[in-house]
Amino acid sequence: MSPFFTRIPLGTRIAGMSEESKARKGEVPTMRKLISACAVCAVSVGLVAVPNALGVKSAKQVGGTVSVAVTPTTVDATTTAMTASGSVASNSSCKKDRIIHFAYVNGTTVTPLAETAETKGNGSYTATLPKPTDTNPPTASVVLRATVDPATRKVGSKKKGKKTKKGRVFNCLQLTGDSAPIAIAPAPTV
Repeated sequence: MSPFFTRIPLGTRIAGMSEESKARKGEVPTMRKLISACAVCAVSVGLVAVPNALGVKSAKQVGGTVSVAVTPTTVDATTTAMTASGSVASNSSCKKDRIIHFAYVNGTTVTPLAETAETKGNGSYTATLPKPTDTNPPTASVVLRATVDPATRKVGSKKKGKKTKKGRVFNCLQLTGDSAPIAIAPAPTV
């Protein structure tokens, strides 16, 4: 039998000390340390897992862009109305049913319009707007600004017997886009 694997009976003295005297001097056996460390780890893992087990999900912030195209691109005395069209580029839940407000921008002067548009399922929109009230001179061009209102969307399947959706929440952020400059023709001289 090998001297390294001999069994030492309990109660015998090792290096002149019993286990009771080691414990009195503050030397805790390694098994107790291991069990204590395992208990601390189990409690900390439990505290981390509890919020995830409750299914609490934070809302995802969703941005995007809005495109604006205007016809006609030159306004003169015979122009009666303008047509604005474009689309909202975002994730699928933030494209449809978004309200768009319009305003003409001349340098730092913003003139909001009463007309609004609502996006379709693919994010596209069309609106008929009045022509700009600015005249040339002093203004040679204006820009049409489209602003998409923010929205909150809940996505997820309805389960049988439950009336509320428990899926993911998306915060669709406010979007703003400008058209190319719209030229204002000078007033005709008589």
